[in-house]
Amino acid sequence: MIRAKLLYAALIVVLVLFFVLYRGNLSFELLIFVLLFPVILWLMLLRLRSAVKISLFHSKGPILKGQIYQWSVQVRNTSFLSTPHAQVTVEYRNSLTGKPTEMTLELPVLPRNTQRLRLAFHAVTCGVMQIQLKKFVIYDPIRLFHRTIRLSLQDSIVIMPVPAALLPEEWPPVPQPDADSAEYSKTKAGDDPSEIFDLHTYREGDLVSRIHWKLSSKLDTLMVKEYSLPLSAGCLLLTDCRHVSRRPDSALRLDAMFSAVSAAAAQLSEQSNHFAMTSYHPAHGLQTSEMFTALPDAAQWIRHMVRQTPVMPEERPAFLQAIHDFLAESHTYERILIFTPRLDDKLTELLLSLPDPERFTVFAVLSPQEPDSSADSGSLLRWIPVLIQEPVHPVYEPVREEDGSDFDCEELVEGGAEP
Repeated sequence: MIRAKLLYAALIVVLVLFFVLYRGNLSFELLIFVLLFPVILWLMLLRLRSAVKISLFHSKGPILKGQIYQWSVQVRNTSFLSTPHAQVTVEYRNSLTGKPTEMTLELPVLPRNTQRLRLAFHAVTCGVMQIQLKKFVIYDPIRLFHRTIRLSLQDSIVIMPVPAALLPEEWPPVPQPDADSAEYSKTKAGDDPSEIFDLHTYREGDLVSRIHWKLSSKLDTLMVKEYSLPLSAGCLLLTDCRHVSRRPDSALRLDAMFSAVSAAAAQLSEQSNHFAMTSYHPAHGLQTSEMFTALPDAAQWIRHMVRQTPVMPEERPAFLQAIHDFLAESHTYERILIFTPRLDDKLTELLLSLPDPERFTVFAVLSPQEPDSSADSGSLLRWIPVLIQEPVHPVYEPVREEDGSDFDCEELVEGGAEP
């Protein structure tokens, strides 16, 4: 831009000399035109600035880690004016890594047209991906002047973790001590004679003791009872969501932990086990969900946990105290699964000091270089390592794609307000 101004100033000097040395109307007319031309450009730029509207749209539907998703910056020009030079400044960040990245993209503004600039991203960690449009700068065609549109457009997309197979065995439901208050599976039969799950006609191999004699005499065919499967008191999935190292290593550890949570929820759901989930907020303490039996029902709570800001080191003592107070009173859960980005001495001591430590199973994240120290975590605790999957791509990989066609609202939803 400075270069364009210097060249234009040199042009004015040349025309002034031409006016002095050349006698005639042509030199005067050229000088007047060159002097008035910047004023015309300035007025056109003011008009164009008032006619441009910026919007932000994002991909529709849930996004899983590893999937390609996109934001689109829409530029709508309602005037007949245009410029080949415009710049939009974009800043984006992931809630787990925390470090913002800024980039400036250049695009033309066409007359009476709606354009979109697609930014495709590929993330290898879960978390909340946030984007902000900071400013939109419009230049005149020869870049003498510019006008800046200050923007406050912000949007975010939740990147959900991908489950990884972690539980090494099936955990069958355990009958409740009080049969009157027990809950029974609605999808699987069992061996509890206090509740009938279903009836079917006699098949070879069925036990004679399970024949429903009264109903068989009425239907004149042998009917066999299927007993119900009592559900257990349920599991509790507790996440130790905190930063334990420098980023991006901390982001990879938290991502592996959330993948383990998703895997555990998926396997418990497949086995028709009840489970609840907890998350920690510095202002509200530990929050517990309702009991889930299906993974789709728990997906919203997993999304809620991913959106939570990880605990910072100074909040760690209050977090450990909240875990101690909560688990000391949580005797109703059959098993408690604890997910941590790193198993440390303080967390181990806390768990061993609680009642019935044998019901705890700790999923602790390990990097490939770290030794497996499960034997040091206490004989009463079951310790399952969760290995970090090293990324093979950059954490973020924005890809620019220009498109001058109209917006397809079936694929994109609006993600911000106009300034």
